[in-house]
Amino acid sequence: MTPTALLGMVGAVGLAATALLTGCGSGGANPSTDVDRTPSAGTPGTPGPGEYLPGLPASVDLPTGDPTAAVVLVPGGGWSSADPGGLAPLAAHLTDNGLAVVTITYGTAGTDAYYPRPVDDVACAVAYAAEQVPDVPVVLVGHSAGAQLVAVAGLVPVRDDATCPYEPYPADAVVGLAGPYDVTQTGGLAENLFGVPESEDPELWRDGNPLTWTAERPEVPFLLVHGEDDRDVPMHFTDSFATALTEGGHDVTVEKLPDVTHMSVFTPEVVGDPLVAWITAELLS
Repeated sequence: MTPTALLGMVGAVGLAATALLTGCGSGGANPSTDVDRTPSAGTPGTPGPGEYLPGLPASVDLPTGDPTAAVVLVPGGGWSSADPGGLAPLAAHLTDNGLAVVTITYGTAGTDAYYPRPVDDVACAVAYAAEQVPDVPVVLVGHSAGAQLVAVAGLVPVRDDATCPYEPYPADAVVGLAGPYDVTQTGGLAENLFGVPESEDPELWRDGNPLTWTAERPEVPFLLVHGEDDRDVPMHFTDSFATALTEGGHDVTVEKLPDVTHMSVFTPEVVGDPLVAWITAELLS
């Protein structure tokens, strides 16, 4: 076991070192019947200006012409924070290439929001994007912990969430950038997501693990990108998730990029053009 610090994105949030093990899950049973999810906290409310949910801001950036797709950008932060500030350059690159971009934050351990709340927030952001930019495909893109969240929201978009005021809309495609997908292999760091150790609530951890649901929605394509110089989230997270998705019937594209680190994989110089090309090929051709 090698101690590896799992970092969130953008703010270079330092998290405690944790031992990571190689492991792989598989597609699970029907998510609507197999697990009794803990309901999301809160009641329906009215988002304020610039918010997609009360207290959760979202920025909407549009291209000069009609957008061909909408991209929801989801930051990481080790499930303890979710600062989207560093995603602005990528958002600008995507709008320059004809895509609308909705950049969000979401509830985290730092705001006393635990699973399923963060995933419910992401799923609601997809519905918000579909309302803001109608009649085009919606693509979920997440980095680090955000990649884990978009994976669950993309595979299991129907949430037991009474707080989202928009018509539900399932993402048309999912992109993960250096995600720690198998939460059971994070050395306990994902306790930030669940609020309890896995030993205390294994069903909750199973429900929030994207590897549980890889057989769901096989029509949804996935792009998984990982830097070969990533010293924060090991490559095996992407490898095991890609294998499980493929076995579940998904069209999976894996890009392993040389000389790319955990904190450079979301920059437009690294991922901007490949992301635009993949969206175009998968959804717009």
